[in-house]
Amino acid sequence: MRVAVERIATSAVLRQSPRQQRLLRYLVNATLAGDSALLKGYRLGIEVFDRAPDFDPRIDPIVRVEVGRLRGKLIEYYAGVGRDDPALIDLPTGAYVPRIDFRSVHPPAGVVHIITTGLEERPSLVVLPFTNISNNPAQDYWADGINEDLITDLSKLSGLFVISRHSAFVYKDVQKRVEQIGAELGVRYVLEGSMRRGADTVRITAQLIDAKQGGHLSAQRYDRELGVNFAVQDVVTRNIVAALEVQLTRQEMQRLGHEGATSIEARDWLLRGLQRFWSYTKEENAAAQTCFRRAIELDPSYAASYAWLARSYVFQFIVCRDEAAKHALEAACEHAYKAVELDSLLPLAHSMVSWVELWRRQSEASIKSARRAIALDPNNADAHLYCSLILSASGRAEEGLRQIETAMRSNPHPAVFYLFALSQCYFALERYLEALEVYRRSVELRPAIHANDTYLACIYTALGCMEDTAREREMVLAIERGAQPLVVHTMWTDQKLRERYYELLRRADLSWAD
Repeated sequence: MRVAVERIATSAVLRQSPRQQRLLRYLVNATLAGDSALLKGYRLGIEVFDRAPDFDPRIDPIVRVEVGRLRGKLIEYYAGVGRDDPALIDLPTGAYVPRIDFRSVHPPAGVVHIITTGLEERPSLVVLPFTNISNNPAQDYWADGINEDLITDLSKLSGLFVISRHSAFVYKDVQKRVEQIGAELGVRYVLEGSMRRGADTVRITAQLIDAKQGGHLSAQRYDRELGVNFAVQDVVTRNIVAALEVQLTRQEMQRLGHEGATSIEARDWLLRGLQRFWSYTKEENAAAQTCFRRAIELDPSYAASYAWLARSYVFQFIVCRDEAAKHALEAACEHAYKAVELDSLLPLAHSMVSWVELWRRQSEASIKSARRAIALDPNNADAHLYCSLILSASGRAEEGLRQIETAMRSNPHPAVFYLFALSQCYFALERYLEALEVYRRSVELRPAIHANDTYLACIYTALGCMEDTAREREMVLAIERGAQPLVVHTMWTDQKLRERYYELLRRADLSWAD
């Protein structure tokens, strides 16, 4: 593709247009690197057109003008000298992200065969939420658990790119064609299915679909007794691997399939806990902890239960200011390390150790565990998320930015926490206008989060916009007066970053809000 870009850039159409050449190379290279989510007007102005850090794309139209000119140049190129070019680069109106395709040099008669590229050389897949077709809607958590297992197992395979749980679950109960879902997520394959659970049996159906071509690669039905349900999910996973011809390493062959639980009842309680945990409220988190503890009672060797209990304790610590917060962090530490002790190859366990050590202000131990989690599961979006937060907090925001960019490629419909991590990197780098844009997006997704308005107030203060600071301070006060204020303790472990944050809090008259 880069050869194709140079062919276009040096053609008669663009030869006398150095700005468009530079812009074309930047847009395509960023897209090929998986950085398309960051192709925004401000970044292009700074990195392509050498504008100063105070550049405002709403005032200075250079990015919009030059992108429009490049769009016209590409149309001119493909209408003339590039009419037979196998590489197709298009800039959709109103977008900065190029659409990159190839067409076959020798297609069947009368057919132009287009293959989308520029996303991943590996097979790319989304596991859509399985439909619960049992008579009991309360079994939804079990259907969701099948997705949890499949996404977790498949994401560990280096030869496969897998969309994260959060972005997959955006499509729960959504009526869309698989072709549209594949295009929106930038993946070639879609796995969809259903689950029917009876008193003693479970039936799982699974269909692997080529979202680009529209055909089925695999369609299977599995009937099993509940006691051997794990084996069903293992078979589904192996069928996907075979259908996509994914090459496995020796370690991947050994680790492929369900791991951890020896008790179906313990697994059931873990899934119940996850359903409660994802609500992200204090009450539901407490209920989730009860479920995770029950799973541990039923299967004391179940590492995943300890890891999830640790995660829930960190959540409790983050959103509380009382004495219980300290005890929650101690409990999180105990359970995270227990998970690693039980299963040293469980990525979630290492991520939880890294997350706990961040809040214990142990930067190096935190970073070491975060990198270990990624090494065990390079596709795991949450592992990259935690690593990003840890790196930015410790003063390594450039590295943190690369980690959250990787995470957001696997999670193209990012949760609020992902946007928070991205904005933290920008904040640490003093790229305040970019941080401002991302924090605003985060507020749009979930308005009543204490940390977002606190950081917005700090950024407005850094930019000298004190009227905006006052407005955000009032928002923080309103959340504080609410029934469930979401409080976030200071995460900065780097002294200079921590001092800068506290100074901005003081100037914003928000010293009490941390």
